[in-house]
Amino acid sequence: MAEVAQTQAPAAPDEPAPAEAKPRGDRSTHFAFAHRIFGVKGAHFALSEATEEPVYHVNLGELKAALTLPTLAREFDLRSDTEDGKLLAVVEKSLRYVKTIRPGDSIPRELLDGTSSWTVEPLHRETALARLVVGIAAWASEEEPWTSDPHRLRKLAADSEIRAKADEGFARITERLKLGRPEAARERVEDIARELAYVEALRDRVGKVQSIERKITDAVKIYRNDRSFLADLQRIQALIRSPVAEFEEILDVVDGQGRDVVAAIRQPAHLIDFVRTMRDDINQKLLKWDEMIDRWEKIAAERGAAIELELKQTYRFVARHFPLRSEWSLNRKKL
Repeated sequence: MAEVAQTQAPAAPDEPAPAEAKPRGDRSTHFAFAHRIFGVKGAHFALSEATEEPVYHVNLGELKAALTLPTLAREFDLRSDTEDGKLLAVVEKSLRYVKTIRPGDSIPRELLDGTSSWTVEPLHRETALARLVVGIAAWASEEEPWTSDPHRLRKLAADSEIRAKADEGFARITERLKLGRPEAARERVEDIARELAYVEALRDRVGKVQSIERKITDAVKIYRNDRSFLADLQRIQALIRSPVAEFEEILDVVDGQGRDVVAAIRQPAHLIDFVRTMRDDINQKLLKWDEMIDRWEKIAAERGAAIELELKQTYRFVARHFPLRSEWSLNRKKL
């Protein structure tokens, strides 16, 4: 779809409609636009693939347009002090949390109350709670965390000796922080675990990006005798390392904050705010990877047309989003 910068108001949609319509839904919780431009079938907001700025995709007669928000506001007189103009400002913020927005959609919960607009699996909640409980047991034992692996954490949290150590830790923390009720520390941990469950879900998605990196490493071995192709593969390897390392670093920071169990239980609201900020940051960074993850999950790490085509697409993706400053002369005949 071509992105069109309009200098004059584009032609109105084919179907007649009043200049203003009754908003669909509550504007405080929904994108309840009133102007008829938002009533065109199939119209939606998304980030531009070329510039990563918010645009409004809409069919105007035979013209398929992608209007930037300033263009949309100017051409349809949606000033910042109008209700529709105010909602456009919310659209811009909301595309940090979701990939597309259609008129009438709910405003992301991240903007409404700080919670997440997407759900997690029970396993992620179990892992998050296990991570905290095992951390408390390690603290009570005056030892370093025993593992960060989700599967091992769940097994440890179910172990009777670990549970006894965790009980001891809860009792000591309750006394140290003068929480009064024995259940207070556990309740705070459960509140934190509910938020950390979203990070555990994101950890799984990051794992899929790491899987792409591993398949590219395997491809380097497979094509080691093809010098021209190998050179480009090594460039892809270098480009993808940076975003993968960034994901790993953010997760390490979140895990590090959670390991200070006394501070976490003393000020759970502080940690929850931090976790939500990191959750949103990771989620935003992952949104652009979703389509590539889906494609790579169907690709076997073996020589052939399928992986070569995907490597070409991956090269374009990482070169566009994660360029390295270098003097490389790229072999564009191959990728």
